[in-house]
Amino acid sequence: MVDRMWLLALAFVMAAGPAVAQVPGRDGLRPDSLPPLPDTLRLYGEAIVVRAELPDLNPLPGAVFLSLDDAIRLALEQSPGLGIAVAEVERAENDATRGNAGFLPTVDANAQLGGFSSLDTGTGDSTGASTSAVTNLTGDVTLGYTLFDGFRRNATLRRLRAEAERLGLTAEAQAEALAFAVTAAYLDVIRQEALVVAFQEAVAISEDRLRIASAEVEIGTAAEIDAALALADLNADRAALLRQAVALAQARATLGALLALPDPEAVATTDTLTLGPPPNLAALAVRAEEENRRVRALEVGEVAAREAVREVRAEFSPAIRVLAGVGASALDRGLFPANVPAFGTDVRYGLSATLPLFDAGDRRRRVANAEIRVRQAELATEDERVGLRADVARLAASVEGFRRLAALETQSRAVARQNVRVALAQFQLGLITPIDLRQVQLALLDAEGRLIEAVYNARWAEAELRFLAGDLLPEDAFVPEERE
Repeated sequence: MVDRMWLLALAFVMAAGPAVAQVPGRDGLRPDSLPPLPDTLRLYGEAIVVRAELPDLNPLPGAVFLSLDDAIRLALEQSPGLGIAVAEVERAENDATRGNAGFLPTVDANAQLGGFSSLDTGTGDSTGASTSAVTNLTGDVTLGYTLFDGFRRNATLRRLRAEAERLGLTAEAQAEALAFAVTAAYLDVIRQEALVVAFQEAVAISEDRLRIASAEVEIGTAAEIDAALALADLNADRAALLRQAVALAQARATLGALLALPDPEAVATTDTLTLGPPPNLAALAVRAEEENRRVRALEVGEVAAREAVREVRAEFSPAIRVLAGVGASALDRGLFPANVPAFGTDVRYGLSATLPLFDAGDRRRRVANAEIRVRQAELATEDERVGLRADVARLAASVEGFRRLAALETQSRAVARQNVRVALAQFQLGLITPIDLRQVQLALLDAEGRLIEAVYNARWAEAELRFLAGDLLPEDAFVPEERE
């Protein structure tokens, strides 16, 4: 009984004492009194290689190191898709002018060259007929201005401006969507990096177990099967690390593609997967209701649809137009005249009024279709608002839930790490079986994974909520310029 109490006290001292070897990037779990890891083991009469080459998980040489905000800025600057949207905004702004709406006068210049020839049978040559030719050159410059068109021009200008504003908001919403995609990809990279560290730690613990088991086999206090089981578990952890390395490479490539990098995998993160201060969920919900750019674009689309109705209805009113111009003409008899041509000038002016009387119901049909488009625009806006409210409520609940879960899993991981420290010391003293140690080790790995997923999900939900609230873009990030 005394010996057992002495062993338990020794195990406690080894577990709690400061003499630990640090695992890179983590607080240490490994007792410092372990023998070195052998290169090979002789099991069941065969020499088995113990050491294995693990992948280099460091960023590629020449990789671009970026914070999350820097990654968003780079993506906004280099995205071809966003460039197309911005060009569409510029095109719409070029169309939204008073001249394109018909407010400015028009000036037309016309010129015409013509002639005719006639046959006179009463005089002339021996046949009793003569011919004559007349050449006429005319030209004029006419100024025209529409005085009244049923306010169609006003509706056209408002519609064009609304379309430009709608496209501007749509481009900004596309920029926000790109920023959210970059944020999600960036968070995935740092999540995969955190999982890599967790698997590296699991490999380190399995190596410690194998070091202890191989030493005990050498001195005859353990069977070969204990070392064989330890090697099998170590290889299983190495395989899990290799699979995680593939996931990390894929995540980096996804992020690099969003950044339009020449080498998508040549990207590295500088942020860590940690939670900041909790967001103001109520303020974000209000902001999402008022500032969401997709909803605002749909609302402006309603305005454009209503102005299109006014445009068609204006065609039922008369159009009054004033015209004024000057003209000149030259009259010449014959192609090679022997006399001087006659010149003349004139001034022209007038007022015209046009009222379509019958068009087989075409205008009424177009008015009805334009009103249908108004209802469609209103329904599209309401549908977006319904979905937005549901998404905001879902994400707010997710943020709160995952933050509470992350706090709980932080405590669980701390307990699991202490359990591993104690279990390693107990295993070294022979107080627990390899199966017990493996269970404690897997419990730590599971706790690490649950904590990483909880933090990742909390940050992802916060990012999406900020995206819906129009608050995701960095302050100095590029967005299409708003039209005056």
